[in-house]
Amino acid sequence: MLVSHADFIDLDPEPILRFTIKGAPHKRFLDKYPIITREYRKQLLEACEEVGIRTPIERPIKLSAHFVDPTGPDLDNLLTALFRALDGRSRHGVLADDELIHSLGAVDKMFNR
Repeated sequence: MLVSHADFIDLDPEPILRFTIKGAPHKRFLDKYPIITREYRKQLLEACEEVGIRTPIERPIKLSAHFVDPTGPDLDNLLTALFRALDGRSRHGVLADDELIHSLGAVDKMFNR
């Protein structure tokens, strides 16, 4: 997996956090292999750091995600995995808590196969 892009648009009252993720893991991979969750979280944090997004974000956001060649076709399981990796309740994450995701913007998937 590779988090290839992160972007934060600081709008009032709800900023937008956007990611482009290639090979995003499916929720079942995270359930079975905790190391994948740690690596996913690490890549999300690095993508944020690269563009100057200060983490953990501690205010409500709108989340957008573009999944390129994800590991599964089910958008709900891709989003669940992303929510888990963003959540910082148990470890340092992009968000202080995934409950700060108040709404979803554009969420899509694309397969290059």
